[in-house]
Amino acid sequence: MKRFSLLFCFGSLLLGAVAGTNAHHGGGSYWDRSQQPVGPVTGIATEFLFTFPHVSIFMDIAQEGADAENYLMSIVWTPTILRELGWTRRSIQPGDELTVTYSPHKRDARSGSLVSIEVNGVPMNMDYN
Repeated sequence: MKRFSLLFCFGSLLLGAVAGTNAHHGGGSYWDRSQQPVGPVTGIATEFLFTFPHVSIFMDIAQEGADAENYLMSIVWTPTILRELGWTRRSIQPGDELTVTYSPHKRDARSGSLVSIEVNGVPMNMDYN
């Protein structure tokens, strides 16, 4: 009986871990990858969050005949993977000029998943294969 209880507890923990992972990675359904990526679009960095689970970039993008709007760009890679690609927590500073191409969010026109990015005219590596 003790062995069964131990196996049951281990199985329950394993199932819970798998369910949590699946729920987190279900977020890919937020991005509209059925259409061509938007961009390139140029704006100014306002905040760079080099944090887990995914890195985020806030940027102001000028609108025709209106004030700039703040956009949120997400990166699918974690900071650990981005470090392997040469990124650091100082790769983007407020005031840097960013040129991005992104897949738009299905419900929020001011949010996207980055496809490519240039910081002050220099392309940043996002190709993790």
